[in-house]
Amino acid sequence: MPTSATQVFFAAVGDVHGHMNRMVNHLRHATDVFHQQFDFVLQVGDFEPHRDEADLATMAAPAKYRHLGDFDAYHRLRRGFPWPVYFIGGNHEPYGYLDTHPEGFELTRHCHYLGRVGVMDLHGLRVVGLSGVYSEEHFTKQRPPLSALGSVSNKDFTYFNERDLEQALELKHADVLLLHDWPSGVITPEDAARFEGQRRSPSYDAVGNDYARLLVDALQPKLVLCGHLHQHYAGTLQHPSGKKTEVRCLSSVEEGWSAFAYYELAGESLYTLGITD
Repeated sequence: MPTSATQVFFAAVGDVHGHMNRMVNHLRHATDVFHQQFDFVLQVGDFEPHRDEADLATMAAPAKYRHLGDFDAYHRLRRGFPWPVYFIGGNHEPYGYLDTHPEGFELTRHCHYLGRVGVMDLHGLRVVGLSGVYSEEHFTKQRPPLSALGSVSNKDFTYFNERDLEQALELKHADVLLLHDWPSGVITPEDAARFEGQRRSPSYDAVGNDYARLLVDALQPKLVLCGHLHQHYAGTLQHPSGKKTEVRCLSSVEEGWSAFAYYELAGESLYTLGITD
């Protein structure tokens, strides 16, 4: 493992869906393997921090996927996140809760929502996040106000829109970019068979969206992290400037090791570290 006076060690986590205990247990195992504690943890949406049934009622999801999960124990400080966790919103979140602070906020100790569009400096890394997923129908529309909850579909709160994208583009630079959905063009033809005929990816070149890719091309981060499809995938995007962006797509924590990735920053270099159990 590289060593440096400016060494930073962090983890990335895919969709949690309320399984905070499972996430923490996996990460504790990783710290035992690496003999090192995380400086922070980044999470790519569908975190599902439901405090109670009222929060759960504002989530967009079929009834069979609606469950409170583990977050209430963390919110009440009966359990704690051992490291600072920074997450974005996905398409299954209690936006009735999260949108009370669309600029982002600390939900409980060591648990931070980055907001609809957020930026944080974490140990010298500029981390930018864009919450939500893309919908052609909703992209040019204004999101409903929270007062409309109950009279409009919960899904109307799950999309990023044109103003969100413009706000993210105004940030101009990122070292790490958090997205829920994938950027388009990340899958190579050699890997096409993995993505054929699935509900959210009828063909490999239909995976992701062009607006997420536009943001990647504009900010040119070292690393993009995303979730949503419950598939793990690693790719690289080449920019006209000559810079390259590593893209790491993560599965859900229910699927085990493929939902997690580990990184070390030493100086200007970002290293990917791996364990598979």
